[in-house]
Amino acid sequence: MNSKRWELGYRICVACSNEPKWSGVPVINHKTGNEIQIVKDPDVAAEFLAKSARTGFGTLRGMSKSYKKHSDVQKPIELLPDKPLVDRELSRTPLQNDFEAVGSEVMELLETGQTESAYRLIDDSLLEKRIYKIHAEQLRQIVETLSKNC
Repeated sequence: MNSKRWELGYRICVACSNEPKWSGVPVINHKTGNEIQIVKDPDVAAEFLAKSARTGFGTLRGMSKSYKKHSDVQKPIELLPDKPLVDRELSRTPLQNDFEAVGSEVMELLETGQTESAYRLIDDSLLEKRIYKIHAEQLRQIVETLSKNC
């Protein structure tokens, strides 16, 4: 018998013990928040490990298991076969965008020297949701660049 074991108060060696093997089951709280739970009951450990083997349910697939029950291990849930989707588009409806039309109007105003009117048209078009914010910024940069060069 190991002397350390005797000092801890055990009077039976590991080989002669009738105590079932304890298990350590992984508990995955987050990708970096992992821990191991010590479980004394082999049936509870087997159930926990079987449930945690399901893909996408809390613990990662492929973790090594310290205890595996041979007959009562639950199988992972089988997914239903792929069924064709109903005839409909599964995306957002695109928003209307008059970027080219507004851009043409802005260019016409710039050709006649109406820089302030061009800026107002951009702002109004943005408020009316004829153009996106990014387009308004691009048109303002164009107006600014062209008005400096003229």
